[in-house]
Amino acid sequence: MLFRLVALASLSMASQLASPGARAQDDFYKGRQIRLVVSTDAGGAYDTYARLLSQVMKEHIPGNPTIIVQNMPGAGGLKVANYIAATAPRDGTVIASTHASILTAQLTSPGAASFEATRLSWIGSITTDPYVGYVWYTAPIKTLADTRTTEVVMGGVTVGTAGTDYGILAHDLFGLKIRTVNGYKSSNDVKLAMERGEVQGTFANGWSSIRNADSEWIRDGKIRIIVQHGFRPLPELPDVPLFISLARTDADRQALMFMLARQEAAKPYFAPPEIPAERLAILRRAFDATVHDPRFRSLAAEANVTVEGPMTGDELSALVAKVSQTPPEVIARINRMLAEKK
Repeated sequence: MLFRLVALASLSMASQLASPGARAQDDFYKGRQIRLVVSTDAGGAYDTYARLLSQVMKEHIPGNPTIIVQNMPGAGGLKVANYIAATAPRDGTVIASTHASILTAQLTSPGAASFEATRLSWIGSITTDPYVGYVWYTAPIKTLADTRTTEVVMGGVTVGTAGTDYGILAHDLFGLKIRTVNGYKSSNDVKLAMERGEVQGTFANGWSSIRNADSEWIRDGKIRIIVQHGFRPLPELPDVPLFISLARTDADRQALMFMLARQEAAKPYFAPPEIPAERLAILRRAFDATVHDPRFRSLAAEANVTVEGPMTGDELSALVAKVSQTPPEVIARINRMLAEKK
């Protein structure tokens, strides 16, 4: 998988070389409570994953602490990330789950993001989740190519979220007639707006959300999927064009690679900077054990959420480092486009 820079053999070796300090930390969580802060309201995919994780992860942490979920929606995950970076206790008792856009937020939203992604204590990501764009069946277009001549109105949350950002890139880089109406609280609200006829679609929503939570839309022909945002076609959508296939120059390709990379870590988890290394190691081991735990996999299947291509904390840190090394001129170009729409 793209950006997977850490070999499994290295991870195995690291687990075998646990330091005496790590073993001494095994009792830290006994009788304690871990607060898991989620960047969305209750009921959505991020919240569902967090609540499933909280049920199982505690069993893989020495001392079996309780894990409670706290919802803190706002600004596409920036509210949570800023809190974790600046205010949350740095002792390993507070962790977070946010939108994957946090991986690039300090570069694309430097005024709103008061944190450095490379300094956050990355724990892991539960799944990959390529985004797809789709329109309601009554929309005036049937394919992505139609948007070269016909305008379509897409719903979005805010600049900094995939549905909005990818629509801006489609318009500014390739001249597609994508008009995004922002201000919806979440992707679920965008879906409701689409059903009500307020907007005609969304340019980016997680494929798992549609395939699992709204599968009847596909079955009954209520939506037309017009674009996919992964780096390779989904097996279920062989005839739907990839967004990145529109790129004709290296500059365009670099911009899309940067913005699309965060899908590799669709459901990231992290702790504040500078938590004790031994406790971060405990959380990483517990997270990795949880996402491979048959009980967690079973709970996820029952909840209709996917667990595909989970990332370890080391892999996620490597991805964040890779993204942070994007050439400044590419970032500046993207920021100019996004700034015009804020």
